[in-house]
Amino acid sequence: MTMKNWIIATVCGVLVGILTPIVAEASSEHQHESPSFVQPKKPLKGEKSQLQKLIDRTEPGGTLFLEKRVYRGSLSITKPITIIGMDDTKIHSLTTALTVSDTQNVVLENISFQAENTAIVVSNVQNIHLKNVGIGDSMAGIQITKSENISLHDVDVLGKEGHFSSKGHAVAIYESKKITATDNDIEQVLDGFYLESVEDIHLTNNSIKNSRYAMHMMYSNHIELANNNLFNNMTGFMVMIAKDVQISDNMVAKNNMLNSLGVYVYDVENVLFEDNELRENTTAMDIQNARDITVEKNVFLVNGTVLHVQRSQELFVQQNEFHGNILTVRTDQQGFSLKRNYYDDYEGKDYNGDQIGDTQYIATNSFGQWMVRKPVYQYFMESPSVMTLNMMDTEVTENNTQVVVDEYPIILKKPFSLEIDIHIWQLLISSILLISMLIIRRRLK
Repeated sequence: MTMKNWIIATVCGVLVGILTPIVAEASSEHQHESPSFVQPKKPLKGEKSQLQKLIDRTEPGGTLFLEKRVYRGSLSITKPITIIGMDDTKIHSLTTALTVSDTQNVVLENISFQAENTAIVVSNVQNIHLKNVGIGDSMAGIQITKSENISLHDVDVLGKEGHFSSKGHAVAIYESKKITATDNDIEQVLDGFYLESVEDIHLTNNSIKNSRYAMHMMYSNHIELANNNLFNNMTGFMVMIAKDVQISDNMVAKNNMLNSLGVYVYDVENVLFEDNELRENTTAMDIQNARDITVEKNVFLVNGTVLHVQRSQELFVQQNEFHGNILTVRTDQQGFSLKRNYYDDYEGKDYNGDQIGDTQYIATNSFGQWMVRKPVYQYFMESPSVMTLNMMDTEVTENNTQVVVDEYPIILKKPFSLEIDIHIWQLLISSILLISMLIIRRRLK
């Protein structure tokens, strides 16, 4: 080996000796750092398994008390159990927070849920009770399928901001029986309650706001909807293809967006709609293909159109009050009955004092129907031409199937009592001040 080659070999050997530990150390550091990128997932899995272990360790039929903390992950219940949280007990999940399936006698109480998907999913469960449960910032609230004896009490659901298309239902129930939902508060969801193929439904004392349909049910029977407050939704009640429905003592108001409806019923049978108040809706009631439906003792106040009726001959509208509405009735044909209602725009007289008008009330007029289709026409109300048109309408009612009349309109408003609450001390102080002012005024003169 020449001197030149020996020098080159010696230098290379020295470089290799120096660089090898450096490369090895760098490789070791890289291998050490790689697991740190998945480290945040470990607490999620550990915390999930911790709560799931608590559920698994609880004897069937036992009670599990949760701490005041946030539990993270997805949970599953497949046995009878009662789970009670403390104030501010929360369960958060990146998927579905809780799944309950193939069991019976499950109670969830005093817990808040947050999930990227549906918060609670229930399937094939007998006897499930949710009380004081909160659901927020989730895609959807509660989904129940093929279950029986379902109770929802004091459940609050607040949906995300955004358009209806980006949201799910607060409570969706399919193919189930015996549902009771009371004192629930729902806002900003797709539908407050969506029920499909469900029997024996009782929805009472619920509040639903700022959603698409407040209560939406299809293919369902034996329905009771009572004492609910439905405000500022696209539609209040939507009942389609249903039988044996009672809707009473509800407030349905401010459903006044374009094409909004207070109540929509389609292909229904045996319906009683009574003692409700519908106010400030674009259309108060849209009734289509209804059979044996009675609308009585309701108050319709400041709606665009009160009744829009199609293909519904077995419809009885009686003992209602109509105040400040643009149009009382729009219909495609004659066939439903108006009887003994009060109309604030009725101009007839009651000469015999029996509180029944001596002339009939005409519920439809040409200008009212045009005004509903073209709201700008409202600026011509009470103009001479419109008044003339309305007078002409009253003269052509005979043999006109497009006109609906009430032969016995109520002539007087219902009596009401005025309650006066007098505070003695306020009255006394006010009187002293008034007398003092009068004395001072006379002295100044």
